[in-house]
Amino acid sequence: IGMVRREVLDAYLRDRAAEAGAQVINGLFLHLDPPESGEGPYRLHYNLYDRGRPSAAGDRQTVEVDAVVGADGANSRVAKSIGAGDYDYAIAFQA
Repeated sequence: IGMVRREVLDAYLRDRAAEAGAQVINGLFLHLDPPESGEGPYRLHYNLYDRGRPSAAGDRQTVEVDAVVGADGANSRVAKSIGAGDYDYAIAFQA
């Protein structure tokens, strides 16, 4: 199994997404509400961060999005919030 330094991969993906027009938000993921209908937006709930720290106690935010990428690691809060279950293997790469 190869490995990637997380801070390098995160910065790379974040910068590419921003260059493609994504709005970058620094926050702590809390939970995800799936679309009420098959085609509606996801509702993502998070605590806003400022310079790597919570901006204010209880400063919870909600954003509606069309897609969610759960790139938050092996113990993914995103995967748990949608009931993705356990997995038998993981894939890692070293750059």
